[in-house]
Amino acid sequence: MGIPDEDKLGSLCRQDMNKIESSVSNIRSAITAVNNLIGCETWVGPAADKWGTDFQGRMGALSKLFDSYPAEENRLVTKAQEKQASMDRKRTGGGA
Repeated sequence: MGIPDEDKLGSLCRQDMNKIESSVSNIRSAITAVNNLIGCETWVGPAADKWGTDFQGRMGALSKLFDSYPAEENRLVTKAQEKQASMDRKRTGGGA
């Protein structure tokens, strides 16, 4: 049956977003695994403290980025659907 013309770009966008969501999940799992390995006995001293602080800062930034994903996904899918509708109108002579 196929995807209706009016949602082809939206569908492709959702497929891409699902791949991104899967990758984000894998990255979050890796971060959790690293956090579980970092302990007081693993490495100590000023260099370890600096590395740990830097690591936690980077992980905080990544978490913030990943948390913004759902809203960005919705925005991108809507934009793709609007673009598809515009292309369909032009193709069928419905104007811009």
